[in-house]
Amino acid sequence: MSADKDASAGAGIFYGLGATLLWGSYPLWYKPLGQLDAYHLLSWRIVFAELFLVALLVVSGRVGKLRATLPTIRAQHVLTVAAVLGLWWLMYIYGIMTGRVLEVAFGYFLSPIMSMAVSRLLFKERLSGLQVLAIGLAVIGVTLMAFELLNLRSFPWIALIIGSCYSFYGIFKKKVPGDPVVIQTLEIMALLPFALVFLAYAGSQGLGHHFGLALGTDLLLAATGLITVLPLWWYSLAAKQLSMVTLGFLQFVPPICNFLLAAFVYGEHVSPLKLVAFLFIWVALGVFTWNSVRAQRAVVQQAGAKLRTA
Repeated sequence: MSADKDASAGAGIFYGLGATLLWGSYPLWYKPLGQLDAYHLLSWRIVFAELFLVALLVVSGRVGKLRATLPTIRAQHVLTVAAVLGLWWLMYIYGIMTGRVLEVAFGYFLSPIMSMAVSRLLFKERLSGLQVLAIGLAVIGVTLMAFELLNLRSFPWIALIIGSCYSFYGIFKKKVPGDPVVIQTLEIMALLPFALVFLAYAGSQGLGHHFGLALGTDLLLAATGLITVLPLWWYSLAAKQLSMVTLGFLQFVPPICNFLLAAFVYGEHVSPLKLVAFLFIWVALGVFTWNSVRAQRAVVQQAGAKLRTA
């Protein structure tokens, strides 16, 4: 039995790391497409992601789940989640294409802290002392980053929008429960008409990419759909085999990859003030993670105590 558990956990780590490393590699896929703007890239990503998702539904035998899910969900909930997802993807792509990968990474590091703040403000959830400390440290980090970027006549709005979208996406997602692959198929299906209309209009104006002229670009655009679907599928497999704490740690892999790519591959300047801002966010995430581990242990201990007294 223990061997089966070890094998299951090992497979979960494999799928989880595969998913998060692929998410973290997105700049490597988008940067070579610099001749296209963020709106075109977003639209093609939506088109190809939906094609690969439909293929995955068929291959993995989820068509029945799709039929069963449709009567149980509300269209406005799917549309809300889709709108947040579209904005999130647009800001991510825009940040990469405009040389602000560090700010993108900052937004993802910030997202779990923003999720706590949103839960407190919207749902009046009580926060522990460690959670309040984590939010306070994150606020300091954001303030320092703002001062750094204001010196460049900018503001970390990409980071704040990405962090907010990530937080609200998780909250709204709770209203659309179900198989993650099936639900994402419906979300992107809601975005598909907008993407197709934009691409049709741009094509009529002679703008954007025309397939068949540059094979490398054709393949990269198709790959944006594949790298959207694969990590989603892998992460859903990992979620069935790993604890929430482990999954929480894995969520830090993509922004770490983005940070390293920005600093060491794309040569974005990491000033002392910007580094201090990241340090505050990393300490906040450490506090956040430690609080999550403590809460998980408490739940396990309570469950064990109930079993012993039963």
